[in-house]
Amino acid sequence: MGPSTREPSWMGALRTRARKRFQDMPWPTTAEEEWRRTDVSRLGLDGYAPRAPLPARGAKPAEVDRGASAGVIRFESGACTGAGLDPDLAAKGVRLLPLEAALEEFEAPLHSLYEQALEEADNRFLAWHYGEWSHGALLWVPEGLEIAAPFIVDFQESGDGTMSAPHLAVLLGTGARATVVHRLGTQQGSRGTGILCNTVVDARLGDAAGLELWEHQELAPADMVVRHTRAAVSRDASLRHFDAELGARFSKARVDCSMDGPGAEAFLDGAYYCGKGQHMDLRTVQRHRSPRAMSRAVYKGAVAAGGRTVYQGLIEVSPGASGTDAWLTNRNLILGEGARSDSIPTLKIGNNDVKCSHGSTTGKLNPEELFYLQTRGYDPADAREMLVIGYFEDLLTRAPEVFREETLGVIRHRLKAA
Repeated sequence: MGPSTREPSWMGALRTRARKRFQDMPWPTTAEEEWRRTDVSRLGLDGYAPRAPLPARGAKPAEVDRGASAGVIRFESGACTGAGLDPDLAAKGVRLLPLEAALEEFEAPLHSLYEQALEEADNRFLAWHYGEWSHGALLWVPEGLEIAAPFIVDFQESGDGTMSAPHLAVLLGTGARATVVHRLGTQQGSRGTGILCNTVVDARLGDAAGLELWEHQELAPADMVVRHTRAAVSRDASLRHFDAELGARFSKARVDCSMDGPGAEAFLDGAYYCGKGQHMDLRTVQRHRSPRAMSRAVYKGAVAAGGRTVYQGLIEVSPGASGTDAWLTNRNLILGEGARSDSIPTLKIGNNDVKCSHGSTTGKLNPEELFYLQTRGYDPADAREMLVIGYFEDLLTRAPEVFREETLGVIRHRLKAA
């Protein structure tokens, strides 16, 4: 994608450097630890080209149901098709904009954010994204403003045989609090080769800010997705992130959270359902760079016959991060013959004054529990569904209702179709 005529010169220069970096980097290989169990050489990645720019068209106002949502922005096939924001929040300085329209108004924070992102890009997918991001949204919440209702950001992708690169930037001022529901789906379903969705979320939380970010990925069975979520959590700030990984034939996702100030905390939770023919490789990184910070990661997965999942969790403690309190756990439920689940929790500790732990479990449904439900009148399929849904439900108790019902509804549908 070429730069828009509305794009400032600094963004064009950053794109040029990102494209150069993309050209100079190889695709990840199985010689790298993060990619050891995911071979991308067989995916035909060189056959996917960035989608051609779409004609500009104005976004229609989107209805905002006060109390149910604070703002809504929707994209279809790379174009913003609707945007709306509670007028009271707009009057207080909140912004929910197509990213292209936000580049000038928020030049300083976005320029700093993307310069750092490009400098830290450690694989070819990230460099490709920052060189070719095609559409996206920005949420800005000013200092001290606390918003209870969620912001809805909805990307519906299309374009068989193309690489789509949607982007979401979330910036919270000091003491600000917000909730974001981020959906990624496929418009009308992909056929043939499907799309390659190369998406990034960049979040920066000011001191004492709080963000809940609920991500739902349900691309079509023909699609592939590479997702990077990057979050920087400042002094006394709090992040709660949830990743619902459900669609696409190939999925590689990384949630990379950095505790950058004393008192920072992060809760990284995830649920994934992997069916026949799907490959899901998920990674969480809890980077403790400051003292007295806390983080938790809990990921639960269910793998049906013919599915393959990989979960890699890393707690990384810098030498100066004394008083770190961190743990991670991964649980996997095997639902059929031929299902495979690999779990690799890891610690990298550079300070002795820490409290860190990790663990993982893999098992099958309890036959005694299945038998008990059947003696109470449930048929085997309903009993199985109840146990699987119950397995995931505890992770979703804090989720916004629209997110919880959508995620559990997809899992129920997949269980019935299996």
